[in-house]
Amino acid sequence: IPVKYRVDNGVWVSEIISSIPANTSFSYSFLKTVDLASFGAHKIEAVVDLAADSFHDNDTTVITLVNTPVISSFPHLQNFEKDNGYWYAGGKNASWEYGTPASEKINGAASGAKAWKTRLSGNYNDEEASYLFSPCYDISSLAVPTLSFSMALDVEDCGTTLCDAAWVEYSTDGVNWKKLGTSGTGTNWYNQKNDDLWSQQSYTRWHVATVALPKGI
Repeated sequence: IPVKYRVDNGVWVSEIISSIPANTSFSYSFLKTVDLASFGAHKIEAVVDLAADSFHDNDTTVITLVNTPVISSFPHLQNFEKDNGYWYAGGKNASWEYGTPASEKINGAASGAKAWKTRLSGNYNDEEASYLFSPCYDISSLAVPTLSFSMALDVEDCGTTLCDAAWVEYSTDGVNWKKLGTSGTGTNWYNQKNDDLWSQQSYTRWHVATVALPKGI
């Protein structure tokens, strides 16, 4: 059975595998690998390319991998003026965009002209459960690791019922995530004490939020 793959819409790499019995699964590792060392997103397409197959909806899979640098030199400052800093968005119905904020309430950046914002010239999406991912940080050399960033916030306020919110999570393996910090710790860290998150309307003045990072990670 012919199988093939390509990266970033490049040239297809084709190989042949043995037949696969019906109603079974088969794991295959391509003999020819690809260099994914360059930073940024890489789209990988893999296809089972059987000539007699007239139904192609189930013979292709596509995945996007993001390679980011490991930052180990501190203090580290990223104001996004040069580029997006290798940050990237994900999750459900994400509206995160990098560029110059131009919405009605948030129409500037904390430093210079560029920032990451949920829709640069409008509002975030309904039913959005999105994430903004940073590059990896090696903080093992720091005695008192600390995260500090500028934030402007305008999310729907439903009174006693929680509608929309934001918070920070961290992961040591890229799979398991934990919420960072609690309300009352650090500076400007979470305004909702019961849920440990930010949920505030018309807090559009850029302000600095700071909290300690876990040691030994």
